[in-house]
Amino acid sequence: MRASKGTTIIVLALTALFFAFTLIHASWLADAPKGGPKLVADKGVAPVLGEDGCVSAANAGYGAVAVGPDLAALQLAAGAEADAVHVPVEMADGKLVPVRQFASRCAADLAQPRPDVAATAYSLSRPELSRRPNAAAPEPPALARLPAGDRRHILIGDEAAVAAAKAERPAMRAFTVASARQCAADYRGSLLGSVPESCANGVMLLTLDELGFTLWVWPNRFLDRMANAKTTVIIAQDVADGKIKGLTDVRQYGEIASGFNGYVWVDRIEELGPALRR
Repeated sequence: MRASKGTTIIVLALTALFFAFTLIHASWLADAPKGGPKLVADKGVAPVLGEDGCVSAANAGYGAVAVGPDLAALQLAAGAEADAVHVPVEMADGKLVPVRQFASRCAADLAQPRPDVAATAYSLSRPELSRRPNAAAPEPPALARLPAGDRRHILIGDEAAVAAAKAERPAMRAFTVASARQCAADYRGSLLGSVPESCANGVMLLTLDELGFTLWVWPNRFLDRMANAKTTVIIAQDVADGKIKGLTDVRQYGEIASGFNGYVWVDRIEELGPALRR
């Protein structure tokens, strides 16, 4: 039975619309992104301790200034394989300080006061810094001492901490894990793959299983759209109970497009970093 002329026209029109839609959202229409991926160390690298249990001279920091094991650990990560370091912080003696991640039995190390967030940021050789306050809000004076308009520092906290940070420093990138995940969900659910309001000037947090053809125009057009919307993209292995789990196997890196130029959250940077930098 021959199709009617009207049916043929409808089929041709739908086909033309399909190809037009495909062409508009084709990833290859955008140039390859500039730059490479930036590795985020989930924590510092355990410093080498001497026989006396103290941080060895080789890890003592810059010049003749001695530092405790925690700051030495961050310096090792920031100065070796990482482009950014996740620095959990807590309130102590009325200021934000890095959470102790590594034990030391050295009295000299333990006697040193922990540096505040601003001092830690300035001490890192690659000072891109992520930090998670576990207090209700970051200490405003600590934010005030950071360079004005410096977008290297990223704050990850609860809603109160993020709101306080943006009120104090509007240019600072600050987000909750929930808001970054909402950005990813909103983009994946957008009909035409447009950048939703929840992503503009914000952060998108993706997991490995969300990459690929189900992510609108991944990778080139996607990254181009995010760059134009000033959206920072972070890829992790998984996100569970509000916690970011980094890559733990070099093979997982192969699941990320070679042209990706956002952030990749990595566990055990001392092990994975050298292999990922090849």
